[in-house]
Amino acid sequence: MKAAGIIPARYQSARLPGKPLVMVGNKPLIQHVYENALKCNSLDSLIVATDDERILEVVQQFGGEAVMTPSGLPSGTDRCAFVARSMDVDIVANIQGDEPFLDTGTIDRAIDLLKHKPEMQVVTAARVGIRNEELENPNIVKVLIDKHQNALYFSRRNIPYIRSKGHLQSHPALVHTGLYVFRKSYLLQFVDMPPSTLEQLEQLEQLRILENGDRIHVVLTDKFSIGIDTPEDVEQAERILKSHEA
Repeated sequence: MKAAGIIPARYQSARLPGKPLVMVGNKPLIQHVYENALKCNSLDSLIVATDDERILEVVQQFGGEAVMTPSGLPSGTDRCAFVARSMDVDIVANIQGDEPFLDTGTIDRAIDLLKHKPEMQVVTAARVGIRNEELENPNIVKVLIDKHQNALYFSRRNIPYIRSKGHLQSHPALVHTGLYVFRKSYLLQFVDMPPSTLEQLEQLEQLRILENGDRIHVVLTDKFSIGIDTPEDVEQAERILKSHEA
């Protein structure tokens, strides 16, 4: 089975305009993400899907592969589907273009599950050990899972409501990581589904899958990753880079 990694990269960003091209250390963010994803053992190809010529040129300059997608596509997942539709692959990993430290071993494990578990259609990832400040931050998406590691719900709110802490050993919420690995056939179905109610309320497109009665399996990791959304995130990423170089 062939697996493609697709990195959606949109130029416009409300909080960080031109985000894929923002310099983190001595490289643009999109280059950090691309070079990190190249470390995956399970990807047969890696492509940046972008709506902007400037991003296309930068990716090609550092030796990466990139393709243009229509500017009117509503989400990164739609950009992934647009590119994947014409590819001879079975599995598509939607690798977020703003997470330069995403653990590549987690991507490999997610792809491996789809290769060996035909009943699975979508796999995502979540980090154990949520912190109190993450619980209260609406920019940090939380996920609850069942005993089979399937997602029960995703939310920007602190979930679940804990009425009594008497039997609480550790908080059950996990920090959702923006990685989605789809079976290609399901990805093409997903983008044709109309937006769902909870998806629109929370602004979380993965809820469309749950509202349609399908499952999302969750791979667990203890590896820390950050999404770059603000200038402060860029500063934090640069500190992390310096600590790795030390």
